[in-house]
Amino acid sequence: MKRVVNFKTIGLALLLSLLALNISAQGAGRGFQMTEEDIKERVANNAKLLELNDEQHKKVLAVEMDFYNKMQIERQKMRNAGGPPTDREAMRAKMTKMRDERNVEYEAILTPDQYKQFIDQQEQRQREMREQRQQSNPDGEGGTTERSERGRGRN
Repeated sequence: MKRVVNFKTIGLALLLSLLALNISAQGAGRGFQMTEEDIKERVANNAKLLELNDEQHKKVLAVEMDFYNKMQIERQKMRNAGGPPTDREAMRAKMTKMRDERNVEYEAILTPDQYKQFIDQQEQRQREMREQRQQSNPDGEGGTTERSERGRGRN
């Protein structure tokens, strides 16, 4: 009977180890990647914070989904290139340009006060992300950091 218990314990430990390995491998090196549901949730939260009317909410959701799809295409291009981007500055510039284009669309949809609040939120989120990166990697060595729920702003 003791031998059976040991095999069950070993089997359970092995199963849990494999599960943990699989979970960590799925997220390793990829960072956080949003889903369509995450986008919809974020837009709904912003709609409340910015006090968007129904028409604005629909337009903002369309802008965010378009932005999400463009980002997916860029990520796929990077994956197809086989490895990390060789020119990080070029990639950063491309992403900044895409965000700027999205912001122009936001400016056309939102009132001036709503747009200012949106930009303030964006800047605050960027500051928080920079602080998290600095806390996770105070020496500035290496390009990546491992954090749970990266990019979601959750503590």
